[in-house]
Amino acid sequence: MRNNIIIDKTEYDLTHLNPFTIDIQAKAEGAKTYRVLVSFGHHTFTKKFREGIDSGALIHIEGGEKRCFCQDRYTASKGLRSLIYHNRKGKAYFSNKHNFMLIDQPLGGHPYAVFFTLQREKNIQNVDAIMFVISAYEKPNLPAKSRLPSISFATLTHKTVKNERIIRPKK
Repeated sequence: MRNNIIIDKTEYDLTHLNPFTIDIQAKAEGAKTYRVLVSFGHHTFTKKFREGIDSGALIHIEGGEKRCFCQDRYTASKGLRSLIYHNRKGKAYFSNKHNFMLIDQPLGGHPYAVFFTLQREKNIQNVDAIMFVISAYEKPNLPAKSRLPSISFATLTHKTVKNERIIRPKK
C-alpha cells in the first residue's frame, strides 16, 4: 500500500497508486469474467536518475533503486486508475520488450504509454490475474495505434489466466 511520501520537505499523496481490482469480460455472450488486481511501480511517478545531471533533483529511493521524483509523471499518474478502468474493454498493445502497453492520447499532448505485465494468480482469493504497471509516461515518438500490434485486453487476460500462448501479430 502506498501512502504519502516526503521528498525534500514536500509531502506527496500516493494513495491513488494503491492496488485495486477490475473485472475483465470478453464481449461474447456468457463469457467468463476475470478479476484482475492492478498494482503500480514507482516508475509511474519517477524518472531515471542521471549521475552528475540530476544532482539537485528530488530523489526517491525504492527497492534500492535511486530515481528522480518527476512532477509530470506524478501528475499524470493521478489518472492511471481511470485510464486502466476505461481501457479494460479496449486493446492492449505489444511493446518492444516482454510486456504490454495501454495508450492514451490526451488532447493536444503526446501519447501517454502505460507499460504493464500481466500474470495469472492462484494464491490470492478471488483474483485471477495480476496486472503490474511498471511505468507510465509521455512517449512522443510512439507510432500511431493503428501501426502497433495489439490484442484485446479481454483476450490477453483470458489467455494469461488459462496459461495459453500469446502470439504477437505480424505487422
